[in-house]
Amino acid sequence: MDQTETYEKVDTGKAWKQVHRRLQDEGLLSGVGESAGSSSEFSFPRQLAYAASIIFLIVAGGVGYFLYQPGSSGLMTLRTGTDDNTLVQTLMDGSVVYIAGNSVLSYPEEFRGRERKVFFSGEAFFDIQNQTAQPFVVATDRVIIEVMGTAFNLKSTEDDFELIVEDGSVRVTLADFPGETEIVGKWEMATGKGNRIEKLPVIDHTYVSWRMNRMQFRDESLANIASVISKSYNVDIDFQHDRIRQRRMSVTFHNNDINTIAAVIAFSLDLEYEIFPGSGIFFREKR
Repeated sequence: MDQTETYEKVDTGKAWKQVHRRLQDEGLLSGVGESAGSSSEFSFPRQLAYAASIIFLIVAGGVGYFLYQPGSSGLMTLRTGTDDNTLVQTLMDGSVVYIAGNSVLSYPEEFRGRERKVFFSGEAFFDIQNQTAQPFVVATDRVIIEVMGTAFNLKSTEDDFELIVEDGSVRVTLADFPGETEIVGKWEMATGKGNRIEKLPVIDHTYVSWRMNRMQFRDESLANIASVISKSYNVDIDFQHDRIRQRRMSVTFHNNDINTIAAVIAFSLDLEYEIFPGSGIFFREKR
């Protein structure tokens, strides 16, 4: 991003009010003075440093329960709780999984061998990086899904499954009936009916948009968070240097506009940001 471009003046007063309201809702501003910034660079009063250190975990409230635990097979297991948060997990290959509540994802820390295989139960949206030489496989009790590079929504329990492909195509095979297999393409739905797979066209394309309503990140690098936000909101995000990209944070974004998201990131990591018309958002160290 060319830093010499003329940038749009961020409405820091409005952005601060939105973040300030969220902090008040979480009880983080009790007895603390506050003020709205007036310059083009976003800033917060220093007396909120303590709140900034806490916002990582409870900025949007109701942080869901999830657990990383090594299994006997060497897999990491991630479990989500019963809240409405969507846990966003970036895997080592760059694939992103948006995990709904009451779901379990088991995956290796590093993909090796001829395939990238994970095990899943519940509901999630998978946005898979294309690696032709190493296909991605999602194994559930009910169905086996093979993909190269695609995006799809999956609901799977012991008894049934529902798959909606948003982009690309996948091969679906019933776990108990390996001869029953189908190729499911863009905006097609596949469901399990006993020992059969039934395909239907998807009419309502907003059906898979649930993942963006309440996105939760747990100890993720800012680079991974920015990648998800950039794709979800169709905006470019750039940084002054790689040290900023490597910073880590835990945060939840609840139906936020991009200005508020940028403000929360800047506040949480003690950064400044600028919005460039037609280019995106640029984060830098405070001057």
